Amino acid sequence: MPDMPDNIMKHPANLPEQSGQDGSGVFGNISDIHLCEDRPENSMVFPGPRRVSPELMAHVGTLISRCRAFDKQDFMVTMNGEFFRGRHEIRAVDGGWYRLRRMPPRPPMLDSLPTKLPAPLKRMLMSPRLSQGGLVYVVGAPAQGKTTTASATLVSRLQQYGGFALTVEDPPEMPLNGWHENGYCSQTWVAGDGEADWAESFRGVLRSQPAGTISILYVGEVRDTESAHAMLRAAANGFLVISTGFGTDIISGLESLYHLAGAQSTWLTSFSGLLRLVVHQRIVNEQLVASSLASLSGTTAVAAKIRTGNFNNLLTDIQFQSNQAMLGLDVFEDQAS
Repeated sequence: MPDMPDNIMKHPANLPEQSGQDGSGVFGNISDIHLCEDRPENSMVFPGPRRVSPELMAHVGTLISRCRAFDKQDFMVTMNGEFFRGRHEIRAVDGGWYRLRRMPPRPPMLDSLPTKLPAPLKRMLMSPRLSQGGLVYVVGAPAQGKTTTASATLVSRLQQYGGFALTVEDPPEMPLNGWHENGYCSQTWVAGDGEADWAESFRGVLRSQPAGTISILYVGEVRDTESAHAMLRAAANGFLVISTGFGTDIISGLESLYHLAGAQSTWLTSFSGLLRLVVHQRIVNEQLVASSLASLSGTTAVAAKIRTGNFNNLLTDIQFQSNQAMLGLDVFEDQAS
């Protein structure tokens, strides 16, 4: 995979910290920066819109150059140790714009999420039984915290159990790279946008799996058929694969993934044996509402129903497991007994 310009994993030589008008360095309380390529003086910051302060304007040219160096529609760029997820907008009537969203400076953890997970769900996400591998699939609508939950699961498990994690992302969204107590995460960037690029990234992951070590693979989003098949190969090799997808509920999330994989019976058989936990989440009035479905192995009743391809049959299992959680029972331990 080619070197990334201003690699987010390496923290390039950052620009010097300066006092901004908001008193918190050059960025202050800025959440978003929109950079105008052709007329940088038209750039703006948010909440607002507001004109760029003189302190930040002194660095706008450098920041535009860093964005341009990626030559991608979606990317992540750093400045002064801050992370920004970027998108290159080329269809505006006044020329190209780089729309940057400021990301958290530190990786999320399950204990400190802005919207707390239900305790039974957190217990399952942190279960030692998941260290043996399998698939954890987090689904929901856009902007419902899926990436945050998935990333926090990776970081929290590395901190508690150690191990080695790899990510396949386009672009990386959270600052996950580096040591987390006794575990290490290596973030990787998909070289291009095609299925072949994603396939090569997954091949690199499988070649990089260390022997005799707890291994985690985080897939930012399952986008195509190749990704849907490759993540199961990784799970079959012993990775705990944590991935995100779209769905209005657990059933629709599973159906969407099945059809993305080509609606193949062989894939469904493999999937039923490797799926360990699917989580659906949504944010209502700033509170996280989550439901889940667990399957400890390919011999559970849940796995048997998945193999039929009739996902609506899982509704009773979702409700049954919800009732178990309300009673304080551990679903994984119940399935193991």
